[in-house]
Amino acid sequence: MTIKFWSRLAAGPLLVTAALLFASPAQAHTVLVGSSPAVNSTVTTLPSQLTLTFADNLLQVSSKVLNSVSVTDSMNMEIASNTVVKGNTLTADLRETMAMSGTFTVNYRVVALDGHVVTGKYKFIVGAKASSSPTVAIPTSGTQNLMANLTGSLAGVKNSSASGVAHLAFNFSTQQVCYTISETGLTGITAMHLHPMMQGSSMNMTVSDEVFILLNNNAVNASTPICTSVKPLMMAEIVANPSHYAVMIHTMAHPDGAIAGWLKKSN
Repeated sequence: MTIKFWSRLAAGPLLVTAALLFASPAQAHTVLVGSSPAVNSTVTTLPSQLTLTFADNLLQVSSKVLNSVSVTDSMNMEIASNTVVKGNTLTADLRETMAMSGTFTVNYRVVALDGHVVTGKYKFIVGAKASSSPTVAIPTSGTQNLMANLTGSLAGVKNSSASGVAHLAFNFSTQQVCYTISETGLTGITAMHLHPMMQGSSMNMTVSDEVFILLNNNAVNASTPICTSVKPLMMAEIVANPSHYAVMIHTMAHPDGAIAGWLKKSN
């Protein structure tokens, strides 16, 4: 009896230790504890990098991609690249996007040290800069005609044979821009936009986030103009400085821009 009693006493700590050892992997499941941009936050401009911080270190195996993250803008375009894992932190570079404001979606898939897969999703908002006092006079009537010659080289597409011409009429009486766009050589058009871009070399354009006008795809090769409502201040700024703005057409093959051209006064 004494021997059995001491055997049980000796075995007790061993059983507890074994239980803890076998239980610890289940407790290694990790969770997201921090992020930048933060969950459901609003930031003024899109940062150059996304950071996700987890409660525990993430599993890494050489030559295998176990941990990943996807970030899409309000146009559902992927903007994340160069994912790096260091301990419990995952980072990814965020490239410039044509959607300069709106809701951005983060989807992540990581693997905890015990091999458990953890997935999650959250959103953050990129807001436009606060509007400043008008720096240009805003007409209350009249129409200003602008145009743009669209080329692939301006959009950064090498050896492109596609081209186009955009004609835009900014009507201050109706507070609308009416436009037609002719193009050749494009397939799979997904979107058209009027972007503010600092004019420089054809391969070095910087996207601003102060003005953004979505153009209707039905205007492509249309027989009659399509009209879009635009705030008078936006129209006044564009008309006053047409060379600071560009029309760009996006396609499935070139989601970042297939052809583009800076605005100029129409003869």
